[in-house]
Amino acid sequence: MKPNGVASCMTWLVPAPGPERDQLARVIADLAAGHGGPVFAPHVTLARNLDAEPDAVAGMLAPVMATVPPFAMRLTGIGYEPVFFRSLYLRAEPSAPLTALREAAERALGLEPAPDPHLSLLYADLPPDRKPAIAAGLGLALPMTIRVDAAEVWGDFRAPVPQWRRLARVALAG
Repeated sequence: MKPNGVASCMTWLVPAPGPERDQLARVIADLAAGHGGPVFAPHVTLARNLDAEPDAVAGMLAPVMATVPPFAMRLTGIGYEPVFFRSLYLRAEPSAPLTALREAAERALGLEPAPDPHLSLLYADLPPDRKPAIAAGLGLALPMTIRVDAAEVWGDFRAPVPQWRRLARVALAG
């Protein structure tokens, strides 16, 4: 975090505690260990990154989160791209609550739309020809349904992933 309290903030929707979140955390840790990537918490990006005070970001998200109750999100398929932060991921099925939350958060934070909703499994620079085999070996039963119960503000995106820290949490309240 910068001295004036500003951080490069990430906003995430997070799975509620339970066996699905635990399974996703294990898959992320196993993939990181096997492919030289960092370990990170399971999450679905809510909005693009922004430089701001984390408490201000949480304050802007609170009214948005207060309008939506916790909801189920279906993870429907595996995707991969030639991008470090989207090296291997699960696609999130569009739904009314997910779309509404993402659009409302983008408006509240004054941001452009984020990439299609997804839950990252691996951050790594891997040759594209290796990714289909890694994806095929995951052993995840899809579709998988997770329960989303909060948004979190994490920082500092510009630091190495192991230095990222949760700075605020805003519960869905609906």
